[in-house]
Amino acid sequence: MAIANDNVITRMFHGRIGNVIFRKVGKKTIASKAHDYSKHKWTKAQVANRRRFGDASLRVNKKLREDPELKKKYEKLVKGNQNAHNVAMSDYLRPPEITEINVKNYKGQKGNTIRVGAKDKYFVAGVIVMILNAQGIEVESGMAVEMPFSGSGVWIYKSMEDNPCWKGGRVVVRVADSPGNAVTRALTLDGNKVFKIYDLRL
Repeated sequence: MAIANDNVITRMFHGRIGNVIFRKVGKKTIASKAHDYSKHKWTKAQVANRRRFGDASLRVNKKLREDPELKKKYEKLVKGNQNAHNVAMSDYLRPPEITEINVKNYKGQKGNTIRVGAKDKYFVAGVIVMILNAQGIEVESGMAVEMPFSGSGVWIYKSMEDNPCWKGGRVVVRVADSPGNAVTRALTLDGNKVFKIYDLRL
């Protein structure tokens, strides 16, 4: 591997020329020998993984082209030889997490609150809370608000409707990150007792 810094000949190169691959890493141009995989036998897992990375790269490129502000956010997170695309890929390949759903302050009354713990490798794009009554009918849904201190990871949803049949109902929480990954969790309630936490397929 060879590295060329601000070389007038190579600094604009990108891609493959003959048996050499040029790629931009930060402000550097790196030249390396192209590997020959023509005779390599890939396992099903390797094929699936390559397909996953290829799909992720296309989606990330499209996202960054369409959202310049998001690209600027990722650029601020760049370290060493990274670039915005590398950071965005890392974010895309790791979905957000729901660390807590706390319903102890919810009693089926307007103004009651539900607390959600949500985190992502870089930043959570939004937290949606939906409340269902005991009959499984949606009572309300809306966006939770992150606590005012930066990076708190604590989101509060303030209920907008009374829900007389709240016991035995459900609270469903959906957390999304900037690349569009999302995770959903639900709590089945009977009074203050949590019976089960469900993983819901999107």
